[in-house]
Amino acid sequence: MIGNPRPRAAVATDSKQRGVALLASLILMLAVVMALANIFYRHQIDVAQATSSVHGDQALLLAISGENWARDLLSEELDDPDVDSFDEDWAQAMPLMPVDGGQLSGCISDLQANINLNNFAAYGVQTLKSEMDSDVVGHAKLWINLLQLLELSADPSRIATIIDWVDEDSTPINSWGAEQAEYDSMQPPRVPANSRIADVSELAAISGYEVFEVQRLAPWLAALPVTTKININTAADEVLTAMGGDFAEQFMEAVIEDRPFSAVADFHQAISRAFQLSLPDTSMRWPASLVDVKSDYFQLYMEVSLGEARIEVKSIMDRRDRGAPVIISREVVVVPASLPEQNPEKLSAAEALFADEGRNINQSMETNRVQPACLMMGEFTQ
Repeated sequence: MIGNPRPRAAVATDSKQRGVALLASLILMLAVVMALANIFYRHQIDVAQATSSVHGDQALLLAISGENWARDLLSEELDDPDVDSFDEDWAQAMPLMPVDGGQLSGCISDLQANINLNNFAAYGVQTLKSEMDSDVVGHAKLWINLLQLLELSADPSRIATIIDWVDEDSTPINSWGAEQAEYDSMQPPRVPANSRIADVSELAAISGYEVFEVQRLAPWLAALPVTTKININTAADEVLTAMGGDFAEQFMEAVIEDRPFSAVADFHQAISRAFQLSLPDTSMRWPASLVDVKSDYFQLYMEVSLGEARIEVKSIMDRRDRGAPVIISREVVVVPASLPEQNPEKLSAAEALFADEGRNINQSMETNRVQPACLMMGEFTQ
């Protein structure tokens, strides 16, 4: 007996149910795939972050090992603490040192080749007046000469405001000084430190100084914890020119030609011969309170690249009355990874236009581009 065939409506219903089941299966599979892809993506991010963190920690450890290398170079065993000049091992740039997965490079600069802003703490009303009224080149007159050399405003108030910022009292040193009453009228109001300057950038907070001026002066400045002398063996051309006073560039050229000096007396004799001055007059113009032939403060600059991590480290070392220097300050800067440059052939017309404008801007600003610290140090130590 032949059964009755299923109605067409039932067959159509079964087909629709199978279609819905298939669609549901596909949706479920898509959801599973998307979930797995998201898990895999997050896992890759976690791995990349962990790797970057590990590389960053390892890079910092490499930088600390570089500090130990610098401390050894400046120790009594490898360096004569009584004379410091560019002829010594510490003044040579650290050779590029390849490490597993990266590299380490760096150099050491003499901070006493610069003008220490905290030297102004030693000035009082009479000491400042007597120096400015004489032929003696002290730190105050050196400062005025440097401002003039760099074509910046060089009136007497430029000294007085720094002295009032670093001295411990609240009384202006003279009519050009600035204490709390002066800073209360500023927008926004400020509070004078009345203590030593901690960083060169702090100069921009002092009355009368603009940020662009501090940026211009920064390569020849330091902020050291005690008053210091300028190492005549390592001072930059600009500092020497300012120190020369009336003799200016001739003074700078004479010093560079005869250095390194083994003692301050040798420096005085060389200048006396060069300018036909008496030895007492030379010693009076450039006193031993201003110049020296040795240094106690140095700065180590290092660049460490390891995997995706890149850091820059600046460490200030103090070796006063010590067999080996100690680290008194460390600044660590994480350098962000740069995106690879796009192939010009793959740029759109609009992208190519903006890329050309960017290159033109970079070329026009090349003279103002901030150089890496080691290049800057190299320019000052040649």
